[in-house]
Amino acid sequence: MLHVNTKDNENGRRRRDRPLGLSNRKGTNLKVCPYSVVFGGDFQVKLYNIGIKGIICSLLWIIIFFNPPMVFSNTEGYRTLTVTDIEGVIKGYLIENTPYGSDQIRVQNINMADSILLSPGWDYEVMPAPKSQLTGRTAFSLNIKSDGRNIQTYWISANIEILVDAVMTSRTLKDRQIISEDDIYLSKKILSELPPGYVSDVKDIIGKRTKRFTGINRPITEDMVEEPPLFKRGDKVFVIAESDTLKVTTVGIASEDGIKGRPVKVLNIQSKKEVFGEVMEDGIVKVRW
Repeated sequence: MLHVNTKDNENGRRRRDRPLGLSNRKGTNLKVCPYSVVFGGDFQVKLYNIGIKGIICSLLWIIIFFNPPMVFSNTEGYRTLTVTDIEGVIKGYLIENTPYGSDQIRVQNINMADSILLSPGWDYEVMPAPKSQLTGRTAFSLNIKSDGRNIQTYWISANIEILVDAVMTSRTLKDRQIISEDDIYLSKKILSELPPGYVSDVKDIIGKRTKRFTGINRPITEDMVEEPPLFKRGDKVFVIAESDTLKVTTVGIASEDGIKGRPVKVLNIQSKKEVFGEVMEDGIVKVRW
């Protein structure tokens, strides 16, 4: 039990042991009396100025004394983890767990403890926080290990930038304009700053048609372009109608622009009826019976 041993008072009499927090006698506040905290009668910590603040400070001191942080009195053979070490580990994790290469990954502005020591034989690993996007400001746990057991964990944070190729406009593009090689260029951009569906290969863009006006130096996305029509509304087209046992070829008039791979409506010249078919690569409309 935790007791307070009070010293002799001004009258030369010794007061009996009292539990911590009780007053000396009526009208006397224990706050002004020196005392000692006793642990089993063997270990004493001298404290003065009893009061709420004094009690709190005393308890904090006790907690720290009996639960000390990791302190190394002899650092011979120990290794200090540096920001460069952490940067390399984070980068290695990203290379193994994302589709990006070393030249695409930037790890910057690492925030960590000033000094982290590793004992000989100790190891460490870095893991991202749960549900991390691995771009922008990202939190990681730094786990110090010995024989596969976790000894201590530190939390660190770093700014992650992923560089990717993005197709950009080199000039203003008009609505329904066919894109040529001179209209675009390839540039390295930070992934988190690009819109969803960005295009990374110029081959996927050249020859396609814009769906709306686009300004200069803008990233091109998949929904901004479309395949140009192989024929336009009013053009005559070949229509192939076939079933499992029969194949018929005829001529029709397109009721709308025909884009490869999309359905199109065609007027059969002979029957004067409209049929639906799929636009093939050569501009032929294929109809299934």
